[in-house]
Amino acid sequence: GALKVRCWAGHSGKSDACNKPQWPRWLLLFGWLLASASALASEPLPLFGPRLPNTPVTTYERSGDEAAPASYSSLTRWLNHHAKRDSVSMFGGNYWLLTRFRHNQPDSRWSVSFANTWFRQARVVILGDDGSRQAFELGQQLGGTLLDYHGVPARLEPGHEYAILVAIKTPFFTSLPRIDVETRTHHRQRHANETVLTLATLGLLCGLGLFILFIGLWIRDRSYQLYGAQALVLVCGWGAYFGLPAGWLNLESGWFNFTFWFIALPIVHAPFTIRFLALERNAPWLARVGYAIVAAAALAAPASWLAPSLAFFIATLMVTVVVTYSTVAGIWALRHGIRQARFFTLSYLGVLLPGVLILPANFGLIPDLIDNSDLLTLLGNGCEGMLLAFALADNVKLLTDARERFRRGMQEAVTQASIDALTGLGNRLAFNVLIEEITTRPADAPLRGAAQIAMIDLDGLKQINDTLGHARGDDLLRTVGAGLSHLNSDKSRAFRLGGDEFAVVAFGDDLSLQRLSKSLSELDRGLRVDGFAQAGISFGLSSAPATRRRLNSAEVAELVRQADRAMYTQKTRRRQARSGGTPLT
Repeated sequence: GALKVRCWAGHSGKSDACNKPQWPRWLLLFGWLLASASALASEPLPLFGPRLPNTPVTTYERSGDEAAPASYSSLTRWLNHHAKRDSVSMFGGNYWLLTRFRHNQPDSRWSVSFANTWFRQARVVILGDDGSRQAFELGQQLGGTLLDYHGVPARLEPGHEYAILVAIKTPFFTSLPRIDVETRTHHRQRHANETVLTLATLGLLCGLGLFILFIGLWIRDRSYQLYGAQALVLVCGWGAYFGLPAGWLNLESGWFNFTFWFIALPIVHAPFTIRFLALERNAPWLARVGYAIVAAAALAAPASWLAPSLAFFIATLMVTVVVTYSTVAGIWALRHGIRQARFFTLSYLGVLLPGVLILPANFGLIPDLIDNSDLLTLLGNGCEGMLLAFALADNVKLLTDARERFRRGMQEAVTQASIDALTGLGNRLAFNVLIEEITTRPADAPLRGAAQIAMIDLDGLKQINDTLGHARGDDLLRTVGAGLSHLNSDKSRAFRLGGDEFAVVAFGDDLSLQRLSKSLSELDRGLRVDGFAQAGISFGLSSAPATRRRLNSAEVAELVRQADRAMYTQKTRRRQARSGGTPLT
């Protein structure tokens, strides 16, 4: 059924039902899901191969290195001397596991697998009512290729019943164990699928970890370094779990078994969350929780060899805690507008949500719901690794966008600081920047033409300010600015240097210099047409040799002085013309 909660607001606001804590309902819902999953778990869902036959397992106590019965006919009497258990203890022990199997298929080539849990070594004995007895050793200590140590080939004839006994002594179980019986063809298909997926996911995590760790060391970014370390710790943990050291390198995992890596995972996992989401700045309380998890993981790590029976329980608990912590931190960051938390939160939700169904089996509360929950968890870690890589890439994009906005803001600020507010022309700062560009341009830069400078002085501004007011004087400055702005192009730019001083810097030949002189003369005459009878402009021009590609500071300063002298010469001539009554031209 559906669990519904209704809240409504009357005239006085919300009802009391809306204010009640919701966690009991969520707990009830989780219990219902757990009970439903347990009811459905009699046959695990096949994800990685054909459906497995239903082979219920019965558990018995085992004493020391006790051997299995000699034949099928003696099995019943032998079982009467063994205490039956409802299930194995997740904290390990010494057990006999029994399942019975009969088939009517023509194929007698079968595989028997002691599956669904980690173990070092086990002994499988198959007793047939046809008098047959088959015995096999399983385990990582025997070597072999990846995942091979879980299954053995057996000959099971149609129409006969077989009792399959597994002797197992282990410090812990990672899930409730199963005994899977399937045809050799189906086993090979499942084995191939699982091996490819396992190696591909481990390779993905290893490649991502090494690559991003290298980037982090290269650019000295702790987030990248911690992510790379996190991925490599997962590779070490899963590699040890699936027997890579023993199967490929003939190395025993010893004290530093897979539980050590998973217990130690929060030591790099939680700091990555803190660093990536900037929790020390954004949420100090969440950062303190993360560092507490790091301390707990460091204290718990020795349990992998000091308390073997507790090691897997502690590892599962630490991984659950740190993944939950990262998920909560990511959701908090999203709710507070931290954009880099998008892929980050998605990656941990993708691990946590399947974990809600996988973790109860890891704690032994229910059988596994799928045929290989360990591989599904590894695939979840692979997806998590890819999404975290996306999160780092997304963070780089956000930082790049932020830098671009900062750069544009600085450009706008420099532009605003380089513009004369009254006339809209470049100011003295802009003039100096352009002069510096002229003196520092590479010698092999494309030739834009000879450098030309016009120094301009506005005549009559003080008289207009004194007689007609500063507002009219500002009108005169704006009119001159508008006239000079028409000279702005890719090869020419006008400036107001301050007060009544203006300048034009251009590039061209003798013809362009003549056009510039003509334009300034037309601006001078236009001022009187616009109603400024007492005003005019005096200007002087200078030009560098056409063959010079680059000028030094002294040469540019000399051009400015030449233009200034020419401008003052014109100003003196105009003043003399006014005093002699000669019309201004």
